[in-house]
Amino acid sequence: MKLNYRYTIAYAVITFFVLSIGFAIVYAALSRSVTQTTIGKLRHLNEVVAAQLRSGRDYSRHPSRAHVQVQQVEGLTPANRGDQVQVRDEWDSTLQSMVTAVRLTTYPVVRGQYYIVTSKAVVVEPSDVYLTGLVLVFAWTFVFLLALVVILSEVISWRILKPFNAILRGIQRFQLGQPTTLRLEPSRTAEFNVLSDFLVTMTTRAQSDYQGLKEFSENASHELQTPIASIKAKIELLIDSDLSEKQLLMLTAMHDELERLAKINQSLTLLAKLEHFEMHPATLTDLSTLVSATEAAFADLAEMKGLRTVQHITPGVQVPLDAALAQLLLNNLLSNAIRHNLPNGEVRILLSTSALLIENTGNAPSTPVNELFGRFKKGNAALDSIGIGLAIVKRICELYGHQIEYTYADGWHRMRVVFAPVSA
Repeated sequence: MKLNYRYTIAYAVITFFVLSIGFAIVYAALSRSVTQTTIGKLRHLNEVVAAQLRSGRDYSRHPSRAHVQVQQVEGLTPANRGDQVQVRDEWDSTLQSMVTAVRLTTYPVVRGQYYIVTSKAVVVEPSDVYLTGLVLVFAWTFVFLLALVVILSEVISWRILKPFNAILRGIQRFQLGQPTTLRLEPSRTAEFNVLSDFLVTMTTRAQSDYQGLKEFSENASHELQTPIASIKAKIELLIDSDLSEKQLLMLTAMHDELERLAKINQSLTLLAKLEHFEMHPATLTDLSTLVSATEAAFADLAEMKGLRTVQHITPGVQVPLDAALAQLLLNNLLSNAIRHNLPNGEVRILLSTSALLIENTGNAPSTPVNELFGRFKKGNAALDSIGIGLAIVKRICELYGHQIEYTYADGWHRMRVVFAPVSA
């Protein structure tokens, strides 16, 4: 979700709660105002009635007495002479409905005589008349504010966040192995300038570290190959010479360890190159032909171990994958299927337009399944393997968005590569 959308949603929620609280306050204030206004009018009416009593004339049939009760009493104490207000819901026979009635009782003294004057009025509650109108006003206000926020957030965020979006585009275009450094335009916002300076500094340092590491790995790999080859050649010469059996065994062991060291050096160099391999998504490889050719290349090795190979290959399967990397992937998968197999076992190769499945019989892996794709992780420690092949396979799959899955059940190892869809 974009940043401005998150701000819009947050503002909409805040606006909704503020308007809801404001609606409750306005409604309560309106209700109180109606009641207080009615009480004020009744107090004025009671004063008019008291003035009528002081005049000595008979106003009992006057229209002002329609909702006023006047009672002459004796012996009122000062404590009883405070005005009394009563607000309650009651049945009105004239309106034939429940109404909110307000009664005001005052105690005027006319020529030494105490009176009780009680006036009554029916209050029109806001819920009866104004509630729908108030809800509509607040609802339309909320809709208007929300629409205004959405429109303004798009316009304002586009202008304010323009430098930030430019920074994001610059980071997306940045490649660690590119010769040029990251270039970002300055902004009028101080925070964006600080971010830009930090990113330029960090990417420049990362490029420098990357180049140094790349040169070190290449130089180390190249420099190791020469002494390893020299030592191997000298050991082979010594093996051909007249030596005792014990010496021959020691030299043979040394030769095997050097072979292993050469393989490790070659595999780690290859894996380092794959970490920074620049792929070409448009490249399509005919995997049907390549799988058949690779199986034929490993046929002699499988025959030496007495393995039976079964193929089910769909013709014309085109996969987004570099041809050299596809060959490397198949070599590692088939090599593993043969190496980790049982004598007189079986290898199955199934290729469809959506996936490549390679199955082989074998013992259960001694390493947890979720760790087999790590470096120097072997499913069987007793086998002569350096444990980097599946790490190379996984990296190749990651480069092109393919998924690699491994399972073991019922004596069968299953390695499944699910192909990424071919982009139009």
